[in-house]
Amino acid sequence: MVVPDAPLTAAERRVLQALSIWPAGRLPPTLRELALALGWRSAAAVREYLGRLQALGLVQVEPGRARAIRLTESGRLRVEVPRKAPVPALPSPLGLAGPQAVMQLLEAHARGVMLPKGSSLWREGDPADRLVQVEHGLLRAFRTFEDGRTATLLRFGPGDVLGFAPFFDGGSLPASVEALAATRVRLIHRRDLQAALEEPGMSVALLALLARQLRKAFDTIEQLSIRSALTRVAAALEPLVPGGPYPIVAIPGSARAFAEDIGLTPASFSRALAALVRRGVLHRLGPRRFQVLHLEALRRLASGRESLGS
Repeated sequence: MVVPDAPLTAAERRVLQALSIWPAGRLPPTLRELALALGWRSAAAVREYLGRLQALGLVQVEPGRARAIRLTESGRLRVEVPRKAPVPALPSPLGLAGPQAVMQLLEAHARGVMLPKGSSLWREGDPADRLVQVEHGLLRAFRTFEDGRTATLLRFGPGDVLGFAPFFDGGSLPASVEALAATRVRLIHRRDLQAALEEPGMSVALLALLARQLRKAFDTIEQLSIRSALTRVAAALEPLVPGGPYPIVAIPGSARAFAEDIGLTPASFSRALAALVRRGVLHRLGPRRFQVLHLEALRRLASGRESLGS
């Protein structure tokens, strides 16, 4: 039975809000795009919340289609009409709306820049002189050790904003950032950001972005604490799987960078992929491209509930 007025968790309210502010001129989001908008690492959590929201009649999800997530009229009303005794509003949108709030305030100063795959946005230690939002593509922030090894700290996809943290402590940029794919970004220089900080709500919106990045960092730490290389690879691949039967998943960027991102050596990453292929979970189509033959098995591995062994 549909109960549209049933209490929602904070996460479910965030999913509804994300769908309500999704640009009207764009196609509905995929699970992966919705997870990125929420700052969540895995699309599995989004799928779980969507299931309950659909049962409540607040969301419509068409099976077998990658872009089939929409608010129902009841869901739109739950977003637009506040419930009794609402939490007092802060001077600027928080959480999910943080990136949009910041970039809307700075729209007049933004400049579009295209970054070819492999190009550097900045290097660790460079002056913190710009704020950047990803329009499309993929960036990674990393640090390089004295022996030449690199460690990936975070990845940034469409809608993510980076470069703001040093404005709070006055330091230089804490990590290098490069493009894992052809990426278009919007840049705002420091002088414009400093002037914009006089705007009501800008500081609160920046703090919301900082909290969002901390949440991502905690997700990365949790992922690296998983002992099984196979589980790490499955957990990293599962959010990239599109909808439809026997979907095809493509590893973004280089295999080496992807392995580093989940705390594995390239050799361990390759062995884990080979195990997934050998056991019929994946079928290799070419370099960094796989067809998912057994999605439920991949999900069980990603959650740690199942192991294929070595």
